[in-house]
Amino acid sequence: MLRRRDLFLLPLMLSPLARAEDVVGWRRSAFEARGMPELLAALGLGTPQPSKDVSLQAPELSEDGSVVPLSLGCALPGLRRLLLCLEKNPAALAAIFEPGPAVEPAFATRVKMQQSSPVHALAVMADGRVLSATREVRVTLSGCLSAGDLEAERPGQPSVIRVQAAPDGATVRALMKHPMESGQRKDEAGRIIPAWHIQQVVARVNGEPVLTAQWGPSISRNPFLQFGLKGAKSGDRVALAWADNRGAQRSDEVTVA
Repeated sequence: MLRRRDLFLLPLMLSPLARAEDVVGWRRSAFEARGMPELLAALGLGTPQPSKDVSLQAPELSEDGSVVPLSLGCALPGLRRLLLCLEKNPAALAAIFEPGPAVEPAFATRVKMQQSSPVHALAVMADGRVLSATREVRVTLSGCLSAGDLEAERPGQPSVIRVQAAPDGATVRALMKHPMESGQRKDEAGRIIPAWHIQQVVARVNGEPVLTAQWGPSISRNPFLQFGLKGAKSGDRVALAWADNRGAQRSDEVTVA
């Protein structure tokens, strides 16, 4: 019997952008890995090699660790996936991005950081190489323990999607309404507030999937995502769908003007 979550994931299973390990178990062992060695082992990856072809933009200092803007990308052909890693967070892996041919291999988002830490962008290549870029980010106020207004941001509200057309494509910017509870905070009685976060994100153009992503609880409240589309034209339909770890789902669509 298909579960509700399986119904959402079925299009991913049929998509050439997804493989079996992408949709079964949400790569649980990777998103629960503590530290980079455990993460690399969970994903079966070798030692990352620094590369000028992998980009990572991050602030040197963030006064508010609950909203740290980061951008990552890879300029080489043959990219399989991009990983965003926060080395000293309770869980090292923040996000996995898997772009199809229609998506520029570069992404911007915002994360929660528990403390000052090295931030890594890992590019997993088709030939098995793991290339990396690293930046040190200092954090003044911990973000993983920050309180959120769960009632005001309960999932179900429409995502805000903006598509800015360009001669060779378009830039997509999306803001999803979700509390993204980290699982690190405690309530007034001292009990851990369970993690509540988006796990799966799928972008489609005219109904065809062009990007899949998996997220952990380190992505900031009301997640932001930016990426580029190749060859987008007026009239194309751009849709963004997500599913969280409690079974909530949302899908929204806009048309390129």
